[in-house]
Amino acid sequence: MGVVPADEPEGSDNRTVIDLLIRNATLDGTDRLDFVVDGGFIIDRGPALNYFATQEYDLAGRLLIPGFVESHVHLDIALMNPWDKPGRPEPYRSISALNESLEHRRRSFTQPEIVARAGKALELASRHGVTALRAQCHIDPEVGLSHLEALLEVKQMYADLVSLQIVAFPQQGFLRQADTCDLFREAIRLGADVMGCASNLDRDAQGRVDFRSHIDAVFALAAELDVDVDIHADLGIPQQVELEDLEVVHAARRTIEYGYQGRVTAGHVCALDSALPDVAAQAIEWICKAGISVVSQPDLYRLGREDRHHVRRGLTRVKELLVAGVNVTYASNNVRDAMRPLGNFDLLEEGLILAYGAHMDTVEQLENLLRMSTYNAAKALRLEGYGLEPGCRADMVILDAPSPSAAIVSQAEKNYVFKAGHLVAANRVVSETPHRSARQWKT
Repeated sequence: MGVVPADEPEGSDNRTVIDLLIRNATLDGTDRLDFVVDGGFIIDRGPALNYFATQEYDLAGRLLIPGFVESHVHLDIALMNPWDKPGRPEPYRSISALNESLEHRRRSFTQPEIVARAGKALELASRHGVTALRAQCHIDPEVGLSHLEALLEVKQMYADLVSLQIVAFPQQGFLRQADTCDLFREAIRLGADVMGCASNLDRDAQGRVDFRSHIDAVFALAAELDVDVDIHADLGIPQQVELEDLEVVHAARRTIEYGYQGRVTAGHVCALDSALPDVAAQAIEWICKAGISVVSQPDLYRLGREDRHHVRRGLTRVKELLVAGVNVTYASNNVRDAMRPLGNFDLLEEGLILAYGAHMDTVEQLENLLRMSTYNAAKALRLEGYGLEPGCRADMVILDAPSPSAAIVSQAEKNYVFKAGHLVAANRVVSETPHRSARQWKT
């Protein structure tokens, strides 16, 4: 962008003041680097750089990461529970009862209410360092496009805080009514970015699910409209599952058939954990071939609640997928709504939950958790210009920790959050120093 270091000779017309200089940042707990930001982009990085800057921050070895990426959140129903008294408004009965409660409660939603709740959600996510988010949005014959219209308004209102992708989510299925395809065509025309898929919600009059027909219809429409696909796959946790029972395997075959490698994400994939090891290995091979990104959800909270002995976890095979080379991330899914009354749009918090649930406790695994919620999630969303290299958009978070594993374990504060080089959130800064009491740190 034509910016030159400050050591340009005096009187040179090329000498420029850049917008932001971040000094002494660490990326992995070792070397300290400076980052130069101008016009919303990182333009230089390296040790002890010499630039003039309008704003300068000395991190003193604290961790700098690219912005967190929330890859799967039901934003239009988020925060539907009372803000001042969070928790489930009625006792838990079953997963189907949760969905019935959601169906009942959402009938009273108005567009201004959705805008207000979703806006508050994005403010909370931004405070926790999220700079990009993929939002699931109800599209169905009952609510029509009203939820989408609300989220499109929110997308524009909060563009300076969070980059928002909207998934057209089939809350009432995709095959029940003949004109549903036209509704989704209109949703994409209006501005929805991604085609959603949830075959578990597509039940016939007898309550049966034909996941193959649902997935086939979704891929056909996505290919027609040239949009990516975001699948809710294998949410159940049966006692045992065969290869042909797995929705993600059928989706992988369709991904390859349509040439959609790298354009499909599959959330949940919990039933994969119910498969015997050889069956799971075959399924993971299909996922690899198709280039499907897998988004793990906090389903250990919701699934397995009816179990009275050997309670199942409700998580996918995170470690096996990672070892196989699958792009794996994780997300909040539901936040303070009818499905899950917990959550803060805080991916450090969700990462710690996943560390417990997936038995990830080595330094390498903890560091990988932070990468999963940043680089892996950005890859799943196909974000352009993401990262900390020159030329990348300056979406950055400064964490009050000396390393990635320390950030997860200590649940480090997000000291500063930058969106396109602009400071959008600043939080209390308290550092832990060995053999000393906690002290206040200031730039």
